[in-house]
Amino acid sequence: MGVLIARYLQIQASDELETSLLKYVAYIERELFDEETGTVYNDVARNNDIQRLYNYSWLAILYMELFHLYKHSKYLLNMSKIMHGFYRDGGYRFYPIEFLMADMVGLLRENGMTDEADSLFTHFSQHAAAIFEYGTSHPPSEVNYEQSIVAPAANLMIQMYRLTLEEKYLTAFREHLGILELFNGRQPDYHLNEVAIRHWDGYWFGKRRMLGDTFPHYWSGLSGKVYREYAKQTGDQRYDDMGEASLHGVLSLFRGDGLASCAIIYPFKVNEYPSKFKSVIKQSLSVYQAQLL
Repeated sequence: MGVLIARYLQIQASDELETSLLKYVAYIERELFDEETGTVYNDVARNNDIQRLYNYSWLAILYMELFHLYKHSKYLLNMSKIMHGFYRDGGYRFYPIEFLMADMVGLLRENGMTDEADSLFTHFSQHAAAIFEYGTSHPPSEVNYEQSIVAPAANLMIQMYRLTLEEKYLTAFREHLGILELFNGRQPDYHLNEVAIRHWDGYWFGKRRMLGDTFPHYWSGLSGKVYREYAKQTGDQRYDDMGEASLHGVLSLFRGDGLASCAIIYPFKVNEYPSKFKSVIKQSLSVYQAQLL
């Protein structure tokens, strides 16, 4: 939500939303992030009983968008500290979601923070080399095998290609891309048109804890992001269209009044229970803002 609001404020000023955003950032820095060490915690009160490396890149993106909004170098420094913390805490063989390393290194260099950029690039080079070595023999993560393991592998390869223009990374990317496409169907139904299959996300994230395949779940859009990144680097219009369809599918989780869900439980029945519903109606942006204010 913080990233969404920070990006919105880049195109539309709002005192109300900005007050809310800054209050949210204060919460992050009090409860979930140590600005001195770069540690990102998994729970409030800086609790890290369960360490989730996924959290690092997500928080780094928040600070990247805060920099785009305010143009203050302290946000880039926090972004850099977070990513260095990611590698310090074991990120070299991890498959992170929404890892925008090329953008981050580029921003550091463009703004005169060359030491931070060079150091981060060195860490990322080791990370990319490890994922390159695994190839398509993807190791298990929180589950044994899923779309959100293959999509990050593909993303890491194309991020490294952007930074180095070494053809071997683009070749490796295409190998992951071929596997990633297998998670998607191309049916005329918007639930199934370039929407990656995901299992049981309505159970782990939904209020009713319902098993069953989800079409879509918000992480289905990871495939669309990868497709569009590939199209941007190569000019392949087909993948741009596939990426657009994937992201449009995820937008179906939103209702006309702004309320949204984390997933749609697609089957008509799951274990004899009626299904085919949106799993968890999350609060609208306006309600969320009112709570923060």
